[in-house]
Amino acid sequence: RILVSPPNLTNPLPASVTKASASPGRFQPAPIRLPGQKALVVEDDAGWRNILEELLSEAGFQVRACASFGNAHGYLRKEKFTLAVLDLSLSGTNNYNASDPDLDGYQLLANAHDEGIATIVVSGIAEPEEIERIYSEYSIAAYIEKQTFDRAMFRRVVEETRAANKSRDELGALTEREREVLDLLAQGLTNKEIAEKLVITTNTVKRHLKAIFEKLDVHTRSAATARATGR
Repeated sequence: RILVSPPNLTNPLPASVTKASASPGRFQPAPIRLPGQKALVVEDDAGWRNILEELLSEAGFQVRACASFGNAHGYLRKEKFTLAVLDLSLSGTNNYNASDPDLDGYQLLANAHDEGIATIVVSGIAEPEEIERIYSEYSIAAYIEKQTFDRAMFRRVVEETRAANKSRDELGALTEREREVLDLLAQGLTNKEIAEKLVITTNTVKRHLKAIFEKLDVHTRSAATARATGR
């Protein structure tokens, strides 16, 4: 019970900062909200829910936090999310049963997967076999055990997930032909070789590459290759 209780993660501010914040007319700026960056938090423990909501708000997300399957399902039907942070057991108990397929969290995990929402699981379930199965079946971005939860680690995972989402969206903006050109570029082919492979002119290859570079916001062939291969 102690291990899966919300950790005391209060980070005291330096005295100078605390003093300045308390001075009349001084305030700490609100986190910058990023357009279209919505995160859904589903956690039935109020302490954990507050921690996750706070960290995601600091990261610039507009957060919808809820404690039940019903509320979460309603949000998923009405709004578009770029990230979901889910607990697997929403029963309000620490007596987890990883073999129970009817846990509300698993149903939401399946819903998020079907909607293509990047998902981070924060759970007290720590069985290695079950964690491997969840990665495999639901293609989650990360699995964080509550017993080892750390603010810095969570922030890092969120940023890595955000970067992966951005790369995926940019690749999705490419046309079918541009994707073919990019795939051949990633294989190390020259413009002439790409042209011969696709039966087009080298000038056409250059036009495709120009469009690819603009959509991916890169300036070199190596940078475009890194985006294509996920490195």
